[in-house]
Amino acid sequence: MRARVITIMSILVVVSTFMTEGKSYYNSVSNNFGGLFPYPDMRMAGRYKAIEDNLLIEENASIATALTIDTMFINSTAYRYQIKFANLNNKQGKTRSIKNPMTGEKTTITSTEWGLVFNYDLEGDYCAVVLSCDNSTPFNDITDQRTMSLKVIQRSGSDTRELAQTTLSKGISLEDDMNTLSVDIDERGVKVTIGKDELQEVLETAVSRPTGPLQVGYLVGPGSRVAVERAVLTIENEKQVAATTLWTREALDEYFAASADPVEGYWKYLDRDMEDKWLRLGGRYTLAVVRSDDGYDIIYIDGAQVKKSLWQEGMLKGHMTKTVFSGNYDATWIDATMEPIDKDVQATIENGVILTMNFPIYKSQVRFSKVLNADD
Repeated sequence: MRARVITIMSILVVVSTFMTEGKSYYNSVSNNFGGLFPYPDMRMAGRYKAIEDNLLIEENASIATALTIDTMFINSTAYRYQIKFANLNNKQGKTRSIKNPMTGEKTTITSTEWGLVFNYDLEGDYCAVVLSCDNSTPFNDITDQRTMSLKVIQRSGSDTRELAQTTLSKGISLEDDMNTLSVDIDERGVKVTIGKDELQEVLETAVSRPTGPLQVGYLVGPGSRVAVERAVLTIENEKQVAATTLWTREALDEYFAASADPVEGYWKYLDRDMEDKWLRLGGRYTLAVVRSDDGYDIIYIDGAQVKKSLWQEGMLKGHMTKTVFSGNYDATWIDATMEPIDKDVQATIENGVILTMNFPIYKSQVRFSKVLNADD
């Protein structure tokens, strides 16, 4: 029998290789567009959204761009989001009226925008692929050519930056028929494909990935009426979804400032006593410990070295369950490949300042010391 080597925080099985598995989440009429349409018919200033004829319809008569964000959170460094949709207000030669809800002033426009939103973070910043169509010489039947402008933007606060742009005239619907738009996200950036009957790769650019969980969705520009047939989110590593929490460094700082629980707070790697033939250190971690119903959650902050790309600040790293013995807990530890270690794992806290994770089966332990903040 071959030996089994475990990296603490990273299980390495000699006889097999860890593979990430993708899982897809659908929004269509079959599930009532649950992630994109979680509430009854929506009518608000300049906006209307409903399910009609097996399509999710959203109309925007306001001067402000409307965003619809999927309720699913993503913590994976790699994912794909694909949406089949149309802008029903994209017929050439047509004008649309939009209204300023603050002043009541109306404006007429001839070109409307719609698109796909990705890397939407908890601060409301996001990236998007924005589509719009126009004509070169609309009153000349001989020389006129209709094209689609496709651009990747990054919005932070009130600032919008264009990262890449291209113009298309073939292989896509240039009016109000369905196109499929897709983005593939990884650590290098985004790859954009689009097409009516067959996808074509049209853009690739670097984008910054915010820290923490992300979301995706679509945008409806002023004067647009978007019809969504389906949207599919494929996440490369499903285990990262399970480890996702809504904790951020800012939220933890605020929470700990008001906490009187001596266990809660930041804990930083101190030292280890490990049997190298069974366990290897996966990182010099900084952790946050937060009270839960039956004990405490252990939240990852920083320090991963093995499988570093899988880990984002705020992900679940383990759990401690209370026992009848003060300062002693039954524990679960999530290793660097997102596999749980839960057999005979114990956690102990000594004098309120030393947290020890014990792995007796592997004759090893790792210790963490209490610190005032995560940067200590």
